[in-house]
Amino acid sequence: MNNPITAIILATLRKYPQGYNEYTLIQAIDAAGIFGTLDSNVDVALFQKHFLAMNALYQLQMTLWEEEALYLEVSALRIHLDTTGSDMSQVTLEGTTKNKTKVTLPEQSRNEALRAYYLNWSHYNEADETSVRHLLNSFWERFLNPEQRTMALNTLEITDTEPTPVTIKHQFRLLAAKHHPDKGGDPDSFIAIREAYEILLPTHS
Repeated sequence: MNNPITAIILATLRKYPQGYNEYTLIQAIDAAGIFGTLDSNVDVALFQKHFLAMNALYQLQMTLWEEEALYLEVSALRIHLDTTGSDMSQVTLEGTTKNKTKVTLPEQSRNEALRAYYLNWSHYNEADETSVRHLLNSFWERFLNPEQRTMALNTLEITDTEPTPVTIKHQFRLLAAKHHPDKGGDPDSFIAIREAYEILLPTHS
């Protein structure tokens, strides 16, 4: 299930390449205006913001590691993308992706229980999948605007204003391979490409 906060995580990584904390991320999400439908109770709303941010972080952590072998450090104090390409010892996690395949993450990502908690939507105010999907769709409606979409198309070098998912994925893979940090590419360019991909693809899902 696509979480629009992943695009904000990537944009904030470009702004703070040395890393940033959860508070900085929450501020960026607030500024994007996608927290408008949270609980009216302040304490509950704070938990919901925290949960949504951590859910997106752990989703992105697994995706970047599976697809790009890049490690996203996730903690309340530091969110940082390791683009050094250095070898790290690994630990295998079971059943954390929607198709139940194994995910192998660096050993420094130790807290499986914490990750599992934030990837389980039932912990989000006991919401079911339908209500969570509705919530995320409403987030996307508030987050996306024509200017952001145009910038994402330009970043992926797509001239078609209504590209197919196949085109979006093809351009992402082409440019990601070219700018991948492990292959001597520019990390900032790679993150921008990933951000554009995260923005464009959900509009077709």
